[in-house]
Amino acid sequence: MDEMDPFEARLLFGNMLDNLTGAQPTIDRVAGFAVKNSSVADNLLDCMTEKLEKLAVPPRLNVLLVVDAILLAVSRRTRGTAAAEEEQQEEEDARRSWVDLIRKDVVRLVRDVVPESPAGDGNVPQVRKVVSGWRRKGVFDKKVLASVDKLLANRAGGGATAEQNNNTSSNGNAATAAESSGGMKHQEILRRIEEDRERHKRHKEDAWIRPSNEPAHCELEAYWETTSDFNDADWFELAAENSNYRQELELLGAATSR
Repeated sequence: MDEMDPFEARLLFGNMLDNLTGAQPTIDRVAGFAVKNSSVADNLLDCMTEKLEKLAVPPRLNVLLVVDAILLAVSRRTRGTAAAEEEQQEEEDARRSWVDLIRKDVVRLVRDVVPESPAGDGNVPQVRKVVSGWRRKGVFDKKVLASVDKLLANRAGGGATAEQNNNTSSNGNAATAAESSGGMKHQEILRRIEEDRERHKRHKEDAWIRPSNEPAHCELEAYWETTSDFNDADWFELAAENSNYRQELELLGAATSR
């Protein structure tokens, strides 16, 4: 695998971050460059943390979405022929370095994206969705995720967990962001709403993806942990379904008796 000069890679990556938007193709392009140049991952991660400090709060979310896209890419195992097995192993080891580096800085990254401010509160719902995806895919261990959840507790929703906020609609996220945006222009708010809708759609499409090398029981455990306890709302839904079922049976009986 050809390696780019660290200085050149950092310069190009910095320019890409300067032009980063919330559009998914842009995020994927930046993440793809980072994964392709995993041999200089430490330099590229430093570049991202520096950009976070210089950006206004709302666009910082886009940087975290790049991090999420990188983690998604490196969690997929490289496949190929046996002749390329050694080269693939070297490439996969380099890619896994991204996970190790991000694990060390993930709390700081999230803290920078959701500072204690109205603008930071606007980023919280989407960050919770990102963290929920990490938990579902087993990207980080429970200790790391617990540290991140602690940052998000009691923020913009009374301390709901990442799984609970995963069910929030994209319009709700956008509305929260708009209300918390302060001085954001109307055009900027509309653009962010559209980006939130696009991310929400991609999140739904991506929800079923599981790591190819995980044990069979992990998916069951993930669903078990993220499923809420049986409550009054569930009883109400069951009662409504039973009522509809009885009505259908009565109509069917009346139709067959004629």
